[in-house]
Amino acid sequence: MQLCEQDIVLSEERVDKKTALSLVAAKLVEAGNTTNGYLSGMLAREAQISTYLGNGIAIPHGTPETRDAVRHTGVKVIVFRHGVEWGDGNRANVVVGIAARSNEHLDILRQLTHALSDDNVPSAIENAQTPADILTILSGQAADKPPEYEEQKGEQATFVIHNPHGLHARPSAILVKTIKQFDSAIRVINLDMPAPGVDAKNLMRVVSLGAKSGHRLRFTANGPDALNALNAIGEAISSGLGEITTFPVTPPPHPAPEAKRNWLARLFN
Repeated sequence: MQLCEQDIVLSEERVDKKTALSLVAAKLVEAGNTTNGYLSGMLAREAQISTYLGNGIAIPHGTPETRDAVRHTGVKVIVFRHGVEWGDGNRANVVVGIAARSNEHLDILRQLTHALSDDNVPSAIENAQTPADILTILSGQAADKPPEYEEQKGEQATFVIHNPHGLHARPSAILVKTIKQFDSAIRVINLDMPAPGVDAKNLMRVVSLGAKSGHRLRFTANGPDALNALNAIGEAISSGLGEITTFPVTPPPHPAPEAKRNWLARLFN
């Protein structure tokens, strides 16, 4: 799917969250991407868990129950110059409305989060003057490339994602919330995508993994509660991360001591 200037609007309006959702939903309807019923799905999704990712970015989308309201996959972007209070002290300046009938939205999310996860993006958006400027930022051409962290040694465990629509915003948020309970530093890599590992406590980075159903995620934990963290991660993934999984998954075993080996060595040996 190709994002174009016509999909982007710069707004000087001062609005609340519900109005912002109504405006972006109206853009999707106007473009023929959804019916009017999709807004109820967006509101329901926000009631379940916030779609705020960080860096002033929110990615509202519907629930599985309102997927029938999607006619064609599409994305509409509204940049609110004055920001929108998104809850929990977060303020969204860029609202990306996403409509998708299947896990195709994961590719959209992956592209956007790769472009928007750079810490320089908020200031770049603030200085943007036209939809073309915003398009350049969203395509990743205006931001620095996210740093490629060196994979560290530590306790490791690999888990398979079984959510029917992959690791989209809601299950990612639940996963990150689980991981943040632990003191250990935890990184994760998608073994089925050509990308470096990311900080597992950073929601936008986790979404950028683009993990689909069947993808293998390898977690590396370093710290006093590393094993407990990996076990909790495995249990959260096997329970569906707040969703129904495609098939039952047995709880993961305790990570084996040999899992401390470097993931790259294990991948190619």
